[in-house]
Formats: sequence, C-alpha cells, structure tokens
Amino acid sequence: MIVLGEIDWLELWRELATMMKLRSGDWVSRYAIHARSLQVDKTLRAESSVRGQAGEKPDPLLDFILRNIDSRSTVLDVGAGAGRWAIPVARIARSVTAVEPSADMQDMLRQRITAAGLSNIQIVAATWQEAAVEPHDVVICAHAMNASPEFADFVHKMERHARQRCYIALHLPPYNGIINDLSLAIYGHRYDSPNAIVAYNALYAMGIYANVLVEEAIDLWENDTIEEAFARAKRHLRLESSTVHDGLIRSTLAHRLTLKDGRYVWPDGMRSVLLWWSPHDYSPVK
Repeated sequence: MIVLGEIDWLELWRELATMMKLRSGDWVSRYAIHARSLQVDKTLRAESSVRGQAGEKPDPLLDFILRNIDSRSTVLDVGAGAGRWAIPVARIARSVTAVEPSADMQDMLRQRITAAGLSNIQIVAATWQEAAVEPHDVVICAHAMNASPEFADFVHKMERHARQRCYIALHLPPYNGIINDLSLAIYGHRYDSPNAIVAYNALYAMGIYANVLVEEAIDLWENDTIEEAFARAKRHLRLESSTVHDGLIRSTLAHRLTLKDGRYVWPDGMRSVLLWWSPHDYSPVK
C-alpha cells in the first residue's frame, strides 16, 4: 500500500500562482497582449454557440450559466477581459458589472459593448482585490484568478458578493498529460499551474462542495518541431534558466509525442471545467 502525505491545497495554489506571477513579470500587460489573439476569437465563438450557428465550436460552460440566469439576474464578471462571457450574459441578464484591471481589455470590451448595442454593462477598472462593488445575484470568473496567490481571500470575496451562485472556470489538465508526469518527477506533484484540480481541492479544504461541469472536447497542443515542444515544456515547468532536467524532458517528449501530418501532437491540451456552488448551501471554513 502506498501512503501519500496530505497536500495543503491552499498552499499549493499559493505556490503555483506566485510562480506564475514571477514567470510572467507584468502579468496584466502580458495577459492583455496574449488576449488580443485569443480572447476575441473565443468571445465570438461563445456568442455564436448561443445563436446556434452551424460549424461553430460550442461553449457548454457558458451555455450552462446562460440557462441559469434570466432577465431579472444581476451578474458580476470578475476579470471580464474582452467580454467573452460578459457580452452573452448581458444579452439575457438585467445587468452585468465587469471587473477588469487591464486598460487594453477595457478598451476592447467597450468597443464590443458598443458594437453589440448593449447598455447594461458597467466596467469597473480594478483588480478583484481592489474592486469596490455591490452584491449581485451571480458572480462568475473565467480563467482570471490564476495569478492571484490568495485563493481563499479571492473566493470569500466572490461569496460575499453573490446572493445566489458562484461560478469559476479553470483549465483542466488531462490525466495522461506529459507536463503532469514531468511535474511529478521534478517537483513531487502533478501540477505546473493553478488549475481546476488544485482549485477543487482548495475549495473542499475550505468546506465548499463545488459542483463540476467538464468540457468534453479538448484542443490538443501541437508543435512543428521537437525543439518547439522542448521549449514549451521548459516554459510550463518554469525551467527556462535550468538545464538540470533537460535529458528527462527530451526523453519523455521523444517517447510520448505523436507525429501526425508533419506536426508533433501532445496528449496535453486545453479543456476547461466549471466549478459552481451556492454560498448559502454550506458552512464555510474561514
């Protein structure tokens, strides 16, 4: 029988989120630049999935939220970005408050609000820690808490501002991922970033019994060359400045990557999970 030591999930989140901030430097600015190529595309795909356009990738997590709000709902979107969720939600809800610290994302969100002809979205230019907002019926946070080390503080503030439900969307790594295996070998745990597995267990440690909705589809990573894949692995493992584990990384990639149509395909990829709960359904651990 294997006996495992107990993981302090809140401390693990703090460690991973702190490393993410240190690795990214000015993470807000980098987030904004990266979002220019990703966020708008995801926003358009999410909106069109609600409209049911043929050939568009659905967003089951957003669709689930939309089915559980109505024209009376007030919604607080933490880290709203360019409005990937705020815009579709505002088409149904009475009002949306979008908390967003990045000036670039605020500008993009304003443009999209105007283009959508919406007048029920208020933008709050602040981080979640600094934002002064009123309670809403629903609080949502999609991929916007990864660089916040104080998980419990972040969540407790969400709860104080949610009259009905809290929703958090995070990345869910595959069980057979290369990065998971390398992280276990190098760091002693399977987590390279503050993801949904860490968050679920951190919530549980706080006495919160979150419901879980997992995307079925996964966008697998691909690279043109082994060297690109090697650099990708080093980046995820925060080993850009170290060569100690290069042999392990290269041998693992050589064994685990699949060559398909001239590209190297990973078992790793992007899949999201939605964690949701009502703040009034349990006795939290403060």
